[in-house]
Amino acid sequence: MELPSVPAGVTTVITSGKLPPECAAFFTSGGALADEADWSHVASAVDAYLASGGGDASVRGALALAGAYGRLDALEDCPEPDDMDEDNDRAVELLQAAEANGVDENETSEVWWYSARMRSRAAELRDYLAETDAYIEKHGSTPWGRLEAKLGRAHDLYSAGDRAAALPLFREVAEISPWDSEFSGCFDRVDVGWCRLLHDAAHVDGPEAARKIWQEARAHYRAAKFPLTMHSWQLAEILLGTGVPDIVEVIIYEWLEDAEEAGTSEVPVTEDEHRIFQLALAEIEGSRSVR
Repeated sequence: MELPSVPAGVTTVITSGKLPPECAAFFTSGGALADEADWSHVASAVDAYLASGGGDASVRGALALAGAYGRLDALEDCPEPDDMDEDNDRAVELLQAAEANGVDENETSEVWWYSARMRSRAAELRDYLAETDAYIEKHGSTPWGRLEAKLGRAHDLYSAGDRAAALPLFREVAEISPWDSEFSGCFDRVDVGWCRLLHDAAHVDGPEAARKIWQEARAHYRAAKFPLTMHSWQLAEILLGTGVPDIVEVIIYEWLEDAEEAGTSEVPVTEDEHRIFQLALAEIEGSRSVR
């Protein structure tokens, strides 16, 4: 949920030349925030100015609105619901001051709406944190942490040569539904489970076993979205030379499509990605030449 655009009256007073110096310092001559300034700086300056009781009465309403806007701007990334409520309380006081000093309700309505929504979000966050604390007290870790611990045990077993004990643990993680369970949101851990199963099948049981795992993973919960983009290059690399250039091709080109959609047209980015990309292309082209 995005903060509404800066109210027109605030923009007008910023560019009017009437701002007190302690507030004007945070803006360029064109009315934009100066480098390394943010709206929380503006809010603090407005609080100090209004507390002094002096200055031009004609700009006090717009300044109060600017201060409210600055207080609310910081809420999106605030991790503590109590801090969110504290800043929101001050924003409400400033909104009231803005209207008391002549700012029309048409100017403040969207900011009031955003304040109410962030109040609700703080309450939701407070409930979520309480539920998380209760879950940790019962299980000893978060859902994500539980899956990570299970993957860690599986990795250690696999590294020690106990494949028979490791694979069921990898599969337990892989087959979890992150949509309708306590593990909602643990996509990356579930994805790792499938990647490890696919890696094992390709290197131990052969191409057909790998293709079977691949089909299972693709059908599990994201259809054609396995693997997650963050794991694409690593998975492509570990599958090179295992006889599944068809799978490598899908992984590489879906990664490129995702990068293009995200606006990252110059891919691969790092030297390591470039190396893997070139190796993958060579393997894909080589498989086509022998068909």
